Amino acid sequence: MNKIRILIADAEIDPVPEKLWKHPAIVSDSKRRRRHPSKMLLYIPIHYTAMIEHNIPLEGFGRPDITHRILLTVLDHPLNKRGLLEIYVYTRNRGELIWINPDVRLPLDYYRFEGLMIQLLQKGRVPPKTGELIKIIREKTLDDIVEKPIIMEKEGRLFTDYNPKDLLGRTIIVGAFQRGDYSPKVKKLTNEYISIYEETLLASTAISILLTYIYLSIT
Repeated sequence: MNKIRILIADAEIDPVPEKLWKHPAIVSDSKRRRRHPSKMLLYIPIHYTAMIEHNIPLEGFGRPDITHRILLTVLDHPLNKRGLLEIYVYTRNRGELIWINPDVRLPLDYYRFEGLMIQLLQKGRVPPKTGELIKIIREKTLDDIVEKPIIMEKEGRLFTDYNPKDLLGRTIIVGAFQRGDYSPKVKKLTNEYISIYEETLLASTAISILLTYIYLSIT
């Protein structure tokens, strides 16, 4: 049976910029967590004032937790447990393509996930010696890993119009951002969009519904 590739696109996974390190919001968070700012990800719920005062846009930065939630959902889905998913993450601002081992057990706690992402960005792989769980792929591009891509978007064609079995072997692209649109690099991959619901849903909810729709058709 053909596998489905999941591309978690435009993930906002960025270390706290050095110019923010001395801002009170960053200093406070660093002291509270006993972690140097260089080992923290930019996170709007905590670093909002620092981002505003240093003109870092809220659109496109500061929501790594969305990627975390999507990954937890996808990794725990029955389709993944049956070996039918390949999982990738593409970062919006760094333009890095990340491979996720479908068997990895990510921490449920966001801050432990943050630690893994910092290690990944600094070392290029997790664990650093083998990269058998998570690694940045430098020898491939988005075009290399997508196959018959389809983008999840509220304005797309309703998912129930598709034969779910026809989605096997395709690349499903789900956005990992709070506001705004997909980046041009992602949008140029395809003109085909699929919708789950007429109103905006959490990305983790939307991908869960779509994967379950496919799973029920093959069981």
